[in-house]
Amino acid sequence: MKNIIRTFIFLTILYTANISISLSQVLSTDEFQKKYSETSNAQLLDVRTAGEYGGGHLTKAQNIDYRSPDFIQKLNALDKTKPVFVYCLSGGRSKAAAEVLKQNGFTTVYDLQGGYLKWTASNLPVEGSKENTNAKGYSKTDIEAILKENEVVVLDFFASWCGPCIKMMPTVDKLSQELTGKVKFVKVDANASKAVIENYKVDEIPTFIIFKNGKQVKRTTGYLEEKVLQKMITNQL
Repeated sequence: MKNIIRTFIFLTILYTANISISLSQVLSTDEFQKKYSETSNAQLLDVRTAGEYGGGHLTKAQNIDYRSPDFIQKLNALDKTKPVFVYCLSGGRSKAAAEVLKQNGFTTVYDLQGGYLKWTASNLPVEGSKENTNAKGYSKTDIEAILKENEVVVLDFFASWCGPCIKMMPTVDKLSQELTGKVKFVKVDANASKAVIENYKVDEIPTFIIFKNGKQVKRTTGYLEEKVLQKMITNQL
């Protein structure tokens, strides 16, 4: 009986230890910066798209797109024995990436809470930034007012440095003209409207969120052909 109890206790301790090992740490911007600066062998990983990375990133970060089909394969370029500091736009992809890192043998992983948006909002250093300082910004109150005043609203989350966003702008402008009086299109600059980005948990751009009578009815990310976006919107009319 004693042997059974000892075995049970041993397995419980081992199981608990494995759980603690498998969890990554989520750090605030200040904690992340402090920990990173104190870690001489740190590896800084940006898991956003190449376009997002090109528009600005944390200094010395290397880019491996989390949604890339060969994401796991590319992780082999990193040293599993050295700490990895991972971030994305606002935290969603980096959280998922941190789990993948742990599952693939990386011993120490730190995830930046709030991502690049929180980092830049704290005026912490970045490189390669192409932020449009003249961009119009929206507050949560602004968006709430727009939703109350219009039956169908399309929020288009974009950035001036985002290739797919720029590519879709003519389509958005065209649909906005064609559906004038029926649909309200709102272009939300990701850098100038960070509170709105956080409120709607936007973690990738372009992101389109369609509302009807103040309620979200459709959400999609990435580049869309004109016919696809048009159908998504007109289905709400």
